[in-house]
Amino acid sequence: MIMSSHAKVTTKILKYLNDCYENGLELDIESLNANRLDISDRQYYQTLNMLSDDGYIKGIEFLDVIANHPIILS
Repeated sequence: MIMSSHAKVTTKILKYLNDCYENGLELDIESLNANRLDISDRQYYQTLNMLSDDGYIKGIEFLDVIANHPIILS
């Protein structure tokens, strides 16, 4: 899988969230996932975590799991 730059991934995520907000649409988590962004699950998790830490997004709960297992977002 090709690793996209942090800036590109962040822009795509924030653009999707902004489009939903401006158009009064409900968020569809299936429309916003690592596979659709063409990134690894780890990069997806880290990007969302950074956006949450920096105050750009909220309402996400991060659950860490045992190493070598998929990251679970809820």
